Amino acid sequence: MNWPYLRRGDVAGILFMALVLAVLVLLLLFFPLRDRNFGFGPEWQCARMEQGDPICVRLVDKNAPDKGALNRDAPD
Repeated sequence: MNWPYLRRGDVAGILFMALVLAVLVLLLLFFPLRDRNFGFGPEWQCARMEQGDPICVRLVDKNAPDKGALNRDAPD
């Protein structure tokens, strides 16, 4: 099969598209589209660690009644 020779414009177009794709990949790596919550709901906040798994904590609703308050008042 005879392949046509690449002209100067073909090479320039290939290099330009490679550059555009490389910039797009780098931008997505350094500036993700959204924060990841690692599969938890919106009431969780996760922080990515350099080494190991992310650490996630559940946010406390200040207006929610204290579930442990009923047990504290009960006699032993």
